[in-house]
Amino acid sequence: MVVFSPKQWLKLLRIHFLSVRGRVFFWYLLLLSGFLAISFPLMLHLVFSNINQRVRNDLKEDVYLFEGLLNNDPQVKQRLALRETEILPLSTPADLISLFNLYLARRVPEDDTFIVGVIAEEFYRSSPEALPPTLQADSSLLQRLAQVNRWEEGVDPRPNSETGDILYVALPIENETGDILGRFIAVHAVAGEHNETLTSLKIVFATLIGVFCLSIAVSAVIAGRVLAPLTLILKTATSINESNLTRRIPITTQGELANLAQAFNSMLDRLETAFENQRQFLNDVGHELRTPITIIRGHLELMAIANLPFEEQKTVELVVDELDRMGRLVQELILLAKLERPNFLHYEPIDIESFLEELYTKITALTSSPRQWQRQGMVTGILWGDRQRLTQALINLAQNAVQHTQPHDEICLGVTRTGKNLQFWLQDSGQGIAAADQTRIFERFARGRQVRGTEGSGLGLAIVKQVAIAHGGSITVASELNKGSTFTLTIPYDPDSDYRRRT
Repeated sequence: MVVFSPKQWLKLLRIHFLSVRGRVFFWYLLLLSGFLAISFPLMLHLVFSNINQRVRNDLKEDVYLFEGLLNNDPQVKQRLALRETEILPLSTPADLISLFNLYLARRVPEDDTFIVGVIAEEFYRSSPEALPPTLQADSSLLQRLAQVNRWEEGVDPRPNSETGDILYVALPIENETGDILGRFIAVHAVAGEHNETLTSLKIVFATLIGVFCLSIAVSAVIAGRVLAPLTLILKTATSINESNLTRRIPITTQGELANLAQAFNSMLDRLETAFENQRQFLNDVGHELRTPITIIRGHLELMAIANLPFEEQKTVELVVDELDRMGRLVQELILLAKLERPNFLHYEPIDIESFLEELYTKITALTSSPRQWQRQGMVTGILWGDRQRLTQALINLAQNAVQHTQPHDEICLGVTRTGKNLQFWLQDSGQGIAAADQTRIFERFARGRQVRGTEGSGLGLAIVKQVAIAHGGSITVASELNKGSTFTLTIPYDPDSDYRRRT
């Protein structure tokens, strides 16, 4: 089981957030989370407000029915099944008591609704008779409502009580002379309805959370599919180098991303054409120069056979030497042109031990002046690679070491296996390379500033770099002035490496 440290988690989150997919997903997640956080309290407020408004209307309806009965309204009397009953005008509290009894006998309140009759300022009766503690006859609310002198409606907030908030409507009842005989009070405790609604909303909210999680998962998949062309562009771009410009992005969609992929493919077409023209130019120039160089050299060798004066003989030898150097330069240009072509390597199994013995024999014969040659490291097994190109690259490194060392300096050839890679390294005790030059010496015709007088075309290390890249490896250098240099050629050791299968 892999355990990440907090710094690793932070780095992983930063990488994912900085990606386009990560940012789209993050803002989508933030938006949905905001909607979800707002939706529950908003729904709760709207539903509770709707319940309270409905309750107010129901309470007013009770009051209007009582007023209609008091005024002998035919529709109200028909609704209460009192069509044949004649309601006499009120004159005494006894008349009001009779009207209360008649109304309460015909009108059954809804759940949690209580109709209270008050005679004068004293509690008379209620329907239903069992009242909660907050609505008892001696409660502060009923004591206050029993003394109202005009229509009053409102809310008595009791958030932590058994009944919850209490909505009420109170109507004073007068006789013909304007004296108040009593009060008709309708109250409703909303706790029951609010609790039922809250239970239902919890189920709705749990469903919303499930839908939210599902939508997040689906959005992550959709974001990946929508942005797949960008991922393909990134993978294609990272897999392209000078030796492989043939890969293209398959276009399976339409729209802006398809246009981007098409533009990227068109750019690759232009790059491939430009690099191919460059390689073809180098190859053509190399082949065209070989013929005149050979002809000139042949004529100069014929002149050297003749008995020429000493000065002329020296001039001929100098020109032949320069022609030889030019010939080597042409050969290296042709080789570079070949190295940049895809699929130019010829993979074969290489016995590492015998390969190193053969290589060591070759590099120790590179110079007639003595060097202290050494070998370090012992690796056995089979390496898959191009034997000829690897030999050439390592000989170039050895030749470079010879050119930048003095007689009796040390030059060491070594090999090390690290994980799935094999590292060949050449170490010398020569003059070293300045730090400013270590990143540019692998470029074509680049040479260190302190070694301008040495032989070489400036292409040897560029060839080594191309061989390393073609094998899916790399070339690095570690050096200090006047302390020597170590060049390390890293090649994938795995015979089934992805890079070898691609090439």
